[in-house]
Amino acid sequence: MMLIFPGMVNAGGFGGDDSGTPGYWYAGETPSSIDPSKSPLVFVHGYNNSSAVWHEGNDMYEVALANGYETAFIDLYHDRDMWTNGAILAEKLQEMYYYFGGKKLAVIGYSKGGVDIQTALVHYSAHPYVSNVISLSSPHHGTQLADLAHSSAAWWLAALLGNNNEATESLQTGNMQHFRSLTDSHQNAAKNRYYTLGGTKWGSFGSASYWGGLYLSQYGKSDGVVTAVNSRLPGASVVQEGSWNHTTIREGSHTFPVFKPYTTITQSASDFSPASSESAARQPGTHSIVKGGKAVSAISEQFSVEENVESMTVSFLSEKNLSTLKLTSPDGKGYKTKKAYQEESEFFKGAWVHQFEIDYPKEGNWVLKAPANASYLYTVVLDSPLNDKVLGKSAKSHKTFNTKWILFGFDPSGKKLQQKAKGEKTGFMTESDFTHEGVYNVTTEVKGKTENGEPFERTIIESFYVDQSGKRYK
Repeated sequence: MMLIFPGMVNAGGFGGDDSGTPGYWYAGETPSSIDPSKSPLVFVHGYNNSSAVWHEGNDMYEVALANGYETAFIDLYHDRDMWTNGAILAEKLQEMYYYFGGKKLAVIGYSKGGVDIQTALVHYSAHPYVSNVISLSSPHHGTQLADLAHSSAAWWLAALLGNNNEATESLQTGNMQHFRSLTDSHQNAAKNRYYTLGGTKWGSFGSASYWGGLYLSQYGKSDGVVTAVNSRLPGASVVQEGSWNHTTIREGSHTFPVFKPYTTITQSASDFSPASSESAARQPGTHSIVKGGKAVSAISEQFSVEENVESMTVSFLSEKNLSTLKLTSPDGKGYKTKKAYQEESEFFKGAWVHQFEIDYPKEGNWVLKAPANASYLYTVVLDSPLNDKVLGKSAKSHKTFNTKWILFGFDPSGKKLQQKAKGEKTGFMTESDFTHEGVYNVTTEVKGKTENGEPFERTIIESFYVDQSGKRYK
């Protein structure tokens, strides 16, 4: 079979079509001297970006070339799941393998790209063409931001921003547990060596990863999009979990020196760090209140805050910049938002973020108001001694639970996400409530009173997959 290869880079410039055409790949400039011990490096982008993410505003290509590596870059669908992208990638990895003279490839995946790579190697049998896989903050166990995007509170806004799609559904933590069950025990899972890098820094107010990091803080350390523990892969070695955010972890000057030792054709066993045995945490987050919806003429929301809260951060997201948004405390004091900024990270990209930060907030009912016709989502992150006790049993607490669930599937095109079913009930959901195959997104609203009689509330958002036999993955 004759292989037809894409246009190559001319000396002194970086070429190829990096506009995002799925399945198109292109090679970088050939190094002045090729070291046979160095694997050609294949770079795979993540959700909501293209191959350009590696060389526009990023020195990864430049650093790799300066270190004497041959390189290739591929575009996949930015909004499709790992099954669609994995099938495409498997075919193209074979092409690249032969293009580089039968040298095994080292494949580097950024964010969701790491999941797409493993799908190609394990489920579409591309493993013979690859030596090692390096994933840079890949959501191997999903991300709670995907759970949030598909929740009953955030659905309106995420859909308006174009972030309810096959890719985001696939990255819900429940669906990724199902993916892990299909992948980790597969006969091809151990045929390549996998290495992971995770990030633990999410910046300051206004930065690309800040709002996501604030929300994810209840689940542990994160880079603002993926928690460090969810970036780990069963059977893989953790190279490092460092102070990178979800942007800097893909940048050459930040991480290439860290993963470079794992990019040669062969290594002795002593060169490898031990595999991580710690699995992703599955405890629900209990530090936040999450609400949202669509306002026709005016936004009017309220939430309860208990006593002894050390700090409260209210983040209000909308497709509009709401300069008149006002937060009022139980004693009538008004607060205006910080200067709004537009979110840049993947799951709510384009939303305007309005934020209030209040130390030692007054207990009682707080009110958010603005005249607006807009979709919105807001999160209230509380630093409170009550956080770890919300789901515990206490004789002096009086709690009620209300649960909303949504079952998501796809339309016939496989591109547009559809709401297939939904429900609501008082109390927790039980196994008998979930009778259809699919990805369920479950929001549990907790309301109660503290030992001192003050009202409190929390929102717990989870997702899980139910298979055809009724088995639930959580």
